[in-house]
Amino acid sequence: MLIRNLAQAATGEARIASATVVWEDRDFPDQVLSFEIEEDSCEAREDDAGAGRSQEPAADAFLAACFPLAAVHGEARVRIEGRSCPMLVEGLRTVHAWWSSWGGMPKSAPEIETTSGARRPGARPGASGERRGACFLSGGVDGLHMLMRNHRLYDPDDPAYIRKALFIHGFDIGKRACKPEDEHYRMALGRLRSLAVEAGIRIIPCRTNLRHLPTLPGFWTHRQNGSALAAVGHAAIRGPAYLFIGSTYHLAELVPLGSHPAVDVQFSSQRISFVHEGARFSRVDKVRELATWPIALAALRVCPANLGGAANCGRCEKCLETRLELLAAGIDETPAFGPSATPIELWQAAEPVPSFDRALRYEALLAPLKARGFGALCRVLEEKIAAYRQQVRQGARWPEI
Repeated sequence: MLIRNLAQAATGEARIASATVVWEDRDFPDQVLSFEIEEDSCEAREDDAGAGRSQEPAADAFLAACFPLAAVHGEARVRIEGRSCPMLVEGLRTVHAWWSSWGGMPKSAPEIETTSGARRPGARPGASGERRGACFLSGGVDGLHMLMRNHRLYDPDDPAYIRKALFIHGFDIGKRACKPEDEHYRMALGRLRSLAVEAGIRIIPCRTNLRHLPTLPGFWTHRQNGSALAAVGHAAIRGPAYLFIGSTYHLAELVPLGSHPAVDVQFSSQRISFVHEGARFSRVDKVRELATWPIALAALRVCPANLGGAANCGRCEKCLETRLELLAAGIDETPAFGPSATPIELWQAAEPVPSFDRALRYEALLAPLKARGFGALCRVLEEKIAAYRQQVRQGARWPEI
């Protein structure tokens, strides 16, 4: 794979980093990969001061974005026309070792080649080069809980205190080129505005067409999404930063996934440190703590459907699971979902989520739901758990391990 023609341009209130992706060992067409970051002039000046120098095109962003795809498609190398941080280069090799140990990936990692030398200039020392806290935020439980905990743990003048949140078009919203979902994106972004004001953070809208590159079914969830977050982070954040990623599973229930505590940190460079945060909390623990932040419960958005003006359908399996997590945490109703109790017939009608580790989350709900007297719902969950376990035994999980 060749990553060529790295460029950076400004258009109005956005800056766009782009590069051409050329496949060497697979018969895929050349594509232009881009990252578009919205920012005002005040923010740009502030970030340039933090970076300590003008920024070159984001070589680290394109390397983090493309390496996983090159690896899964069996490319012999990734050659990038730019300077990449040696810490990231070594981290990607470690990530591939993790993936190989999990299965479903070629054993040999693509060689990483740079054409402008491996080292890149860092930020100048001093106050202007101090790291700043940032995070990814979509409106889900994991990200909101991470933000809440961060602001309770750190003082506002601490470098790790989150002041910016990256909101991404092109992941769950707009992942298909034929369906940009711009109206849905604006709605989802708008739902976070009030929360951002209350929390004192700045939402940074970001767009990328990374998911339009050739991939494999299930690869996004099980291997790629952590590196994709890192790629957007490297493109969006100009100065030194701690960039927080909300955990997906509890440490006792870890499974091979694209975002994983052993993997996410490996996407760090000498400029940006990625922090996988919250893995010591179960989903019910997170929801229970979010109950102390009402505006977060109102802003919840977990639904993958494009519903126009609605954030959550309340009927798909992701929505039903979240409603039960709220119920297990003692929260009977929220603005985001209405009643937390889920009629059994909705579970019978819901299309299963294509992630066969979902059974782990359902198992964690059984005890608190039984304690609240929801035995009938628990029997439905037990059926779901058994069905998912059977599918995994039959090799339905990606990749087969």
